Amino acid sequence: MKKTIFFLLILFFVSLAQAQTVTEDIDKFMNEKYPANQPGAAILVAKDDKVIFRKGYGLASISPDKPVTPDMVFRIGSITKQFTSTAILKLAEQGKIDLKADITTYLTEFSTPGKTVTVEQLLNHTSGIKSYTSLPDAMSKKGLYISPADMMKTIQGQPSDFAPNEQWLYNNSGYFLLGMIIEKVSGMTYGEYVAKNLFKPTGMKSSFTDDSNLPANTAKGYMKSGATEFKIADYVHPSIPYSAGAIFSTVDDLWKWNQAIFNYKVVKKESLEKAWTLTTLNSGKLVGYGYAWSFGRLGDAKVIGHGGAIDGYLTMEIYVPDQKIYVCILSNSMTASPEEYTYQVAEIVAGISNAKEPETLSLTEAALEEYTGVYQISDKEDRIISRKGTQLFSQRTGGTKFEIYPYEKDAFFFKDSQARLNFFRNAEGKLDAVELKSRDFIPQRATRTNKPIPTGRTEIELAGEVFDAYTGEYELAPGFIIKVWREEKSFKAQATGQPAFDIFAESETKFFLKVVDAQVEFNKDDTGKVVSMTLFQNGAQVPGKKIK
Repeated sequence: MKKTIFFLLILFFVSLAQAQTVTEDIDKFMNEKYPANQPGAAILVAKDDKVIFRKGYGLASISPDKPVTPDMVFRIGSITKQFTSTAILKLAEQGKIDLKADITTYLTEFSTPGKTVTVEQLLNHTSGIKSYTSLPDAMSKKGLYISPADMMKTIQGQPSDFAPNEQWLYNNSGYFLLGMIIEKVSGMTYGEYVAKNLFKPTGMKSSFTDDSNLPANTAKGYMKSGATEFKIADYVHPSIPYSAGAIFSTVDDLWKWNQAIFNYKVVKKESLEKAWTLTTLNSGKLVGYGYAWSFGRLGDAKVIGHGGAIDGYLTMEIYVPDQKIYVCILSNSMTASPEEYTYQVAEIVAGISNAKEPETLSLTEAALEEYTGVYQISDKEDRIISRKGTQLFSQRTGGTKFEIYPYEKDAFFFKDSQARLNFFRNAEGKLDAVELKSRDFIPQRATRTNKPIPTGRTEIELAGEVFDAYTGEYELAPGFIIKVWREEKSFKAQATGQPAFDIFAESETKFFLKVVDAQVEFNKDDTGKVVSMTLFQNGAQVPGKKIK
């Protein structure tokens, strides 16, 4: 009996020590990502239905200084879509909505000439309807109120991107129209419906859509202004994101929401199983997205979650059902990446982050060379496997170039990452495909081609005085700005929500990045004045007017 008690005590203290190590590791991680003197974030972490970590980092307000506390209110952006999706499912359970019905059944004033667009296709982003947030005119007055009816007219007037269910493209118009369907069949405004049927029953006392009386503990939203400075982000009126992104909430409320959803207290299990099913396109291709829940992997476990982005705020919440791990990060700036951080924190909780990397194999010159080549992911995207000496690299079109290391035959790993590259051979033993298994739920497969490996770009020396004419800010889309400046002999560029990068001259007007496959070119008018830039990335050419 005494031995039993003794061993139980040992197990208790071991588990206590492990729990303390986990929380210490999370705290250290968050302190590194959200410094005390910059806009920050609130985080909540739960394991086995119990909150194990809850804390605020950084500043909710820079002037006056006000630190983030975990009870603060943030704009959650597109996490709102989970509430819109659930409202549709709830109304469907009541027989008021048919997910397979044409949307014009409910929105009689909306038309889709020559096409049938279903409610389900709005839910899973396969409708082909143009997303209004991609229209500069629609977003030019985002600080002003617009009625749902007027926004619907704007959406109505746009050509379709593709035929229904032919492709998948993230689409805010779809969720805007879903909000209007909710209003039509319920007789309530969208805000009234979610407050009465979703917030109140789940105990979400700090969540709302109306910004007319914001609580004092609402975190201000910020954007980067230069290398180290921040400015308050442009305000977006809630009527603009509407049912695609208008909700304000807290980490505590979103944890309550997660518990209610995954315990089937809001809608039935059968409804949620539809929401958590992969989308299948007409071609049979699967997409890792359901009805406002996206899917990923934590090791071999399925992750269900969603992120959000709205001027001044980036957010993410994920849940790992098999391991009962929940992580929610709400941030009040556009400079960090809660999507990446939630996964990294979940890896800490799951013990994956401390997993030992595989032993690197030694390959012959001939074996190394065999893997090099261009592998086609899609019509617009390739995976390039290149080599420098004995080191192999993997780079996706427009992406960062990463070192890869062999650990088994035809299997490679990335340093400090759970991602793996697996090569496949045909019946003759020749390499014919490569598959990336990462946090994406569906591994990304690419087929070997005969394309030559792209050659690197040549850097030239450029006088700083020449570059000074290009310094300033360029607006490529509403709320998306690239700032350009010089630090002695280094040329810098920083896009909204991203870190600053060095850019390198390949001509007097054209520059390239080394971290990703992207270039920028500065354009002058007839007088020689710099008036715009063009960003070249992923096969696209995006112009940006110089605004400052």
